Order: sequence, then C-alpha cells, then structure tokens
Amino acid sequence: MDGSHGKAFEARADCIVKEYGAFSPAPDAHLNGKLTLGENAADNGGIHLAYMALIDSLASHMAPKQDGFTPQQQFFLGFGQVWCENATEQAQRMQAATNPHSPGEFRANGVVQNMPEFQEAFSCKVGDPMVSPDPCRVW
Repeated sequence: MDGSHGKAFEARADCIVKEYGAFSPAPDAHLNGKLTLGENAADNGGIHLAYMALIDSLASHMAPKQDGFTPQQQFFLGFGQVWCENATEQAQRMQAATNPHSPGEFRANGVVQNMPEFQEAFSCKVGDPMVSPDPCRVW
C-alpha cells in the first residue's frame, strides 16, 4: 500500500474513532474510539456487506412486506435487536473505559447512522437523530 492509500485509510479510520469517541453510555463517560476502532470498523463494514447480499437476493426474488415492514426495514430491525441489552450505569462506565467492544446501543446506532441505505429504508432526513452529519465509512 503506498503512502496516499495509507493516509486515506487512516483518515477514514479516524472518522470512526472520533464518531464513537463522542458516544456517551453514561453521564460524563465516553467511549474510547481508539480502543473500539477494530470492532466498530468491522461492524460498519460487515453490515454493508450483509445489506449488499440482501439487495442481491431481492433482485431475483422480491419479498413482500411482513408486519408492515419492507425486507430492507426487517433487515435493520433484526440487526438492531441483536444488540439489545441492559446494563447498570456502573457497568456502562467500566465497559466504556476497558472494553474493545462498544455497547450494543452504539454498535447498532453507530452503524446505521452512517448508512444511506438505512436512511432510505426508514425515510430519514438530514437533521434526524439517525442521520450522521458526517457519516464514516472505512471499507
């Protein structure tokens, strides 16, 4: 990898570091964006690949709405449900300081706020809570 590609990658990774470092799971506690970078980049890249696979599948077989949700909406709802969790404020503070995995809330919300596909699926607009003003994308 030449220097320009390496710098471009570092800039994209730094976007994730800053974005997740601003997330606060408890009052006066923020995630360590550098500590969680590997997992956050993997989450963001992985969900993009999985979504591309869904769209590829729907090209040959359009699935109907289920319970009023399109297949695209069902995809994101399932993704979000995987990360549901309860934790005490004390546990959230400890995890923010020591865990290389972001809490579930931010593993879900951090990813989808970077995805125009999510915004399209749920008709989100600029300024809505799930639309990042400066979306990050490493891969």
